[in-house]
Amino acid sequence: MPGTQRSHVTPTTTSRSTTRAATDARSEVLDELKKDHQRVKKAFKRYEKLDAEKDAEERAQIVQEVLDELTLHAALEEEFLYPAARGVVDDDLLDEAEVEHESAHTAIDQLRTMSPGDEKYDARFTVLCEYVLHHVKEEEGEMFPKLERSRQLDWETVCENMRSRRSEGAEDGALATAGSMADGGERPAAALRAGSRTNRADETGESDDAGELSGVSAASEPDTLDEDEPGGKAVHRHAPGQRR
Repeated sequence: MPGTQRSHVTPTTTSRSTTRAATDARSEVLDELKKDHQRVKKAFKRYEKLDAEKDAEERAQIVQEVLDELTLHAALEEEFLYPAARGVVDDDLLDEAEVEHESAHTAIDQLRTMSPGDEKYDARFTVLCEYVLHHVKEEEGEMFPKLERSRQLDWETVCENMRSRRSEGAEDGALATAGSMADGGERPAAALRAGSRTNRADETGESDDAGELSGVSAASEPDTLDEDEPGGKAVHRHAPGQRR
């Protein structure tokens, strides 16, 4: 957690238990981040299938859930993964990822101040998701494979910090407990739900009563990010908020 002193575990080639612990930590970190990606992708696909007028309330709920999911996910990478990856993967790759996060944060902040009926609300959310899907393709296709081959990164400390960050929401009672996701785990997006919605209510005088990411089946299997799937083929490399 930010501001908390943690002792770093340095993996060695002579300790089988330490090496195994680092391998397990690496798998947990990357697997959980990929599950975050899948939740957002499935939510966006569900959003696209809903009718803008008949399902307006459900679509608005999905938007808020995705914003929370992306906010926490970005924090995990920016606070723990990216700093640890410096010197392990190319700086250019990390710099580009951080700049893409900045653009995503801008779109998220804009959407948090808007209402579903506002002009370009739907367009902004669609562009945000398309942008995020592009970012995911690069991250899972380029950065993660390089990190998986690394023996320098302190995976155990990164994993410990990420666990603590995700658990903050559970300790505050903010994690949703009704139902489970396709991956069988709790929904980390809710970790920032209480704070983000309190801020939005303070700014707009409104309150939100959103629950689970609507339309994501607990029985469905995680699928891959293919270009020919809905939400994938429309990905263009442009910053959120720009005209497509």
